[in-house]
Amino acid sequence: MCHSGDVEMSFKGPQIVIIQDGALSELGSLMKDYSSPICVTDELIHAEYADRLETVIGRQCRWLMASTYRANTNTVLGKVDIVLGFGGGSSLDVAKLISRDTGISWISVPTAASHDGIASEVASVSHNGYKYSEKCKAPLAVIADTSIISKAPPRLKLAGLGDIICKTSSLAEWKLAYEANDEPFNDEVYTIVKKALDSVLVDDSLETLISAEIDAGRAMSIFGSSRPCSGTEHAISHALDRVCAELHGLQVAFATPICLHYLLETGCTEFKPGYVLNFMSEREMPVTLSEMNINEEQFIESIHHGLGIMERRKRYSVLKHLDVDDTSLRSVMRDLDY
Repeated sequence: MCHSGDVEMSFKGPQIVIIQDGALSELGSLMKDYSSPICVTDELIHAEYADRLETVIGRQCRWLMASTYRANTNTVLGKVDIVLGFGGGSSLDVAKLISRDTGISWISVPTAASHDGIASEVASVSHNGYKYSEKCKAPLAVIADTSIISKAPPRLKLAGLGDIICKTSSLAEWKLAYEANDEPFNDEVYTIVKKALDSVLVDDSLETLISAEIDAGRAMSIFGSSRPCSGTEHAISHALDRVCAELHGLQVAFATPICLHYLLETGCTEFKPGYVLNFMSEREMPVTLSEMNINEEQFIESIHHGLGIMERRKRYSVLKHLDVDDTSLRSVMRDLDY
């Protein structure tokens, strides 16, 4: 049976969180102490909302398209005193990286509820076809305007749900890693993420999802690592990036049932793979290899590569714990109708 220990924590989450229809208008008072903002966004959001944002903050803003930013190139910013990340995952990631490199605070203004990074201090960076995480710093504030977020393509919300329901796997594996391999663990952080997960399983409304994503990000910042929210299912997703164009949140959800099957054997979870598969199927999230546009060999290879990622990150995997081989993986994939 799994149990827990303590680890020293520091609180670094956002000081201000506003989730409501019309939340963008709250930026005006937040920005009154700043004179030279830079706003990281994408071309679509810029075309639709640039004028509105500048009206709200009462001044012109310097705009940077996330697609043009290259990490470690020392982008010359000049006189900037606050960074706004206004958009989806890549815009927020670039805002985090600029904030880290300059020491300037940043504010998160998500336009989609597609992932749990909207309030975290972890940025996803691509290199040679792979994505990996870089530690930055948590936002000063999160301004989540549901009137804007509700207009995002519905698949982005499904990706966000995927990034939360995968906590059925990541939390259980975190417990296992503490029990079997003495990885750092903390009850308070576990509880924050578990409550976020439970809230979405009961109510998958946009407001609940955004709140859960922010709490997951807060938990990672408190713990100082993405470990509570990211286990083998995330490593498999990072490996899948080479062969699969699906959204990250849908990839991690897809890898969750097979991880849960093995976690159930360890006694570290009460969630059954079928429960998560039903949740996904009811919302028309991809649950089969064909729906993910990959084949069995690509998935098996991605699982192997994911295990390599876990080892490099010094994270203990349930698949290593049970010494799972390909014969077992293929059998479980058949049982779960992958």
